[in-house]
Amino acid sequence: MNQHRPQQHFRPGQRRSSNIGSIVNRVYESSGPAGKFRGTAQQLVSIWLHHAREAQLRNDRVAMEACLQYAEHYRRTMNRIMEGIGETRPDQGR
Repeated sequence: MNQHRPQQHFRPGQRRSSNIGSIVNRVYESSGPAGKFRGTAQQLVSIWLHHAREAQLRNDRVAMEACLQYAEHYRRTMNRIMEGIGETRPDQGR
């Protein structure tokens, strides 16, 4: 027998420990001044920092600042993910 379980939807503010792996490994698509990229938040931070360094070497301050803003966005995304993981750990605070 094949039983169908209803799909549970993730709601904002709802934290579930079973989603930790999928949240950390979530793939984002990012398009900005240096092109289009796909990767996890951590990978995108590295990519945008790399492109910011390249723009700095070309003396292109506008492109460098734009890339740094994209890197900052994904760094903040990573911080929110890590805060969510910390709140779901039962052994935290002991």
